[in-house]
Formats: sequence, structure tokens, C-alpha cells
Amino acid sequence: MELISLPVSPFAARVRIAIYAKGLPIDVVPPPAEWRDSRHFRDLCPTGRIPVLLDECGPIWESAVLLDYLEERFPQAPSLMPVDVFERAQARLLVRHVDLYLMPPMVVLARPRGDAVSSRQAVEELLNGVTMLDGLLKGSQYALCDRLTIADCALAPALFAIRVTAGRLGMDLIEPGSITEAYGELCRRDPHVGRVIEEMEAGLRELVQVT
Repeated sequence: MELISLPVSPFAARVRIAIYAKGLPIDVVPPPAEWRDSRHFRDLCPTGRIPVLLDECGPIWESAVLLDYLEERFPQAPSLMPVDVFERAQARLLVRHVDLYLMPPMVVLARPRGDAVSSRQAVEELLNGVTMLDGLLKGSQYALCDRLTIADCALAPALFAIRVTAGRLGMDLIEPGSITEAYGELCRRDPHVGRVIEEMEAGLRELVQVT
């Protein structure tokens, strides 16, 4: 099995954390050359987005789906879902929160020539999404309990990306001293999260050198 991934993609990063934490025999590979315009890549993933898991049965995409799939596909590996059924729902809720309230405004702010109105609205939406996290996080190092879950897989790369964006914009998008800021720092101490954040940092440095 292979995961088509890019180092700096928060969506790909969450799946890599799950793969490393579960110790899965999945190779992480880059996309093919010119993948954005590749007909072959579109045949694998109609959305043309990363990540894509190349399973023996066929390709699977959408990172939130992949987190659930790896749990079901490898039940013998360490679970990234809480035991309590309510906490399991909360874990999925936090993944959903990232996908609905953090990443969409991040995508707008990542555009090289966004208009001022759209950028200002995206900043406001992102600030609201980050503020909501203070009430959703239940733990300290981890989002919900005393160990890594799919919630952390999604949150940690997203918060890293927010910090990078904040630095580029010259503003605080995560309130200093907040629960969310403390969580982002503590979660990185997990070896699997830390490994992926280092990969994202290295990928970011390469992008800066290229541009």
C-alpha cells in the first residue's frame, strides 16, 4: 500500500500521523510529476487532490475518510479512537471542525492574490474557528483523553499551518496563553505528531527555496 502525499499538506499530514502511530506497512510517496494536470492522477482521484491511498482494492481519497478506513482496515494496530462512544463522536466532531471551520478560510488566505474583502472575512472566520476550539478541547497534550486520537491527527497539522499563516500575515491567529495555543505546543511532544510537524517544516523550507 502507498499513500500519495505532500509534506506540507495538512490533510496529508493527518494521515501520515495515523500511519506512523499505528505502525502500518504503508509507503509514503510523492505525487507523479505534473500531477495537477495529470489524467492518470485524475483517474486515481477524481478530485485531483492529495492525499490518496493506493490500496490493494483500489484508490481511496478524502483524508477524514482515510482516518476511519485505517481504523477499520487495521483493527489489530493501536487504535486512534477513544473507547467511550461519546468521546468517539467528539473525536469525529473535532475532525469535522477542522474541515469546516479552520481549513476553508486557510485555503482562502493561502491564495497569492486574494482580494482584501475575502481575506478579511477569511481571517474573521478563522479566528472564530480557533476560538471555538478552546471550548472543544478536553485534555492538555491530547485533544480528548490521555492518548493520541484522530482528533489530534487532524488538529496538530492544521494548527501548525495556522501558525505559519499567522507569521506570514504578521498577526496572532491563535490567542497567546489560550488553551488552544498550549495544546498545540504540548501535542507536538507526541513522537508521531512531532515527526510529521518536522516533515512539514522541512517541506516548507524547500518551498521557500524554490520560490
